[in-house]
Amino acid sequence: MFSKWKNMSLKAARAQLLFNDWNQQEDIVVLDTETTGIKNAEICEVAVLDLQGNILFESLVKPANPIPLEAQNIHGITNSMVDSSPNWIEVWDKLYPLIKTKIVLIYNDEFDKRLMIESFKPYEKEASTKTKMRQVKKLNTQCVMRTYSDLVNSSKWVKLTVACGHSTDHRAIGDCHATIEVVRNNLRPDFSVQDFHYLKWLSEIQEINNKISALSQQLKLLAEEQASLLQKQQSLMDQMAIGDFHEETEVAVTKKDGFL
Repeated sequence: MFSKWKNMSLKAARAQLLFNDWNQQEDIVVLDTETTGIKNAEICEVAVLDLQGNILFESLVKPANPIPLEAQNIHGITNSMVDSSPNWIEVWDKLYPLIKTKIVLIYNDEFDKRLMIESFKPYEKEASTKTKMRQVKKLNTQCVMRTYSDLVNSSKWVKLTVACGHSTDHRAIGDCHATIEVVRNNLRPDFSVQDFHYLKWLSEIQEINNKISALSQQLKLLAEEQASLLQKQQSLMDQMAIGDFHEETEVAVTKKDGFL
C-alpha cells in the first residue's frame, strides 16, 4: 500500500498534502502582481482569479513614481497605459473586501506582500495608510513557489515558468493562470494523510537509527580509549611491582637535593 511513496521525502510529502488540500478548498483565490521593480518599488497591475480560472478582480495601477524602462521591457506595462488608472489606495479599497476572508495563493507570496506594503509608502501621510498596511500583513497567503520547490526537493526556488512548464506573458492574469496550472497539475488524490503518517513514521525510525549508529560509534571510540588507558595503567603498575618506580624516584630526589 505504501511502497509507492516510500522514496518520497517528508518535506515533499508535506507539500503534496498541501497541494491536495488546495485543490479541495472552496475559499481559495490566486493573486499576482506586476511591479515597477524588485526593491523600493510599487505595484502597477494586480489580478485575482479563482481556481477555475475565473477573473474576480483585475486592474492596472498608477504608481506614484514612473515605471522604469527595465520593468516595462519585462511585463510590457508602460506609463501611458497606467496614466488614467486608479492609484494603489483606490485599488486596495476594492481588492481587500474580495480577499480578506480567503486563502490567497501566490507564487512567491513574500515578494507580493512586501510590494503591497511598499506601494502604500507614497501615501504614508494619509490617516488610513497604516491600517491598510496591517490589512496586508493579516492576509492568509500561502506560497505556491515554496511548496512546489519542496515537492520536487529543490534546494533553490523554482521559477514559475519551470513549475508550469511553459513561458508566460509576465502579466498579472497570465501569471495567475500559470499558478493555477501548477496547483492543478500537482493534485495527487491517491496520496493520503495515512501515506504521510507512514512516511513520517519511516523518517522517525531512520532518525532513531542514525542516532543509534552515532552512539555506537561513540561507544566504540570510548571502549578503545578505555582499553588504552587500562593498558597504560597496567604498565605503570607492573613498573611499581618490580621496583623501577622507587629507583627512578630516589635518583630524582637525590638530584634535586644536590647530593649528585
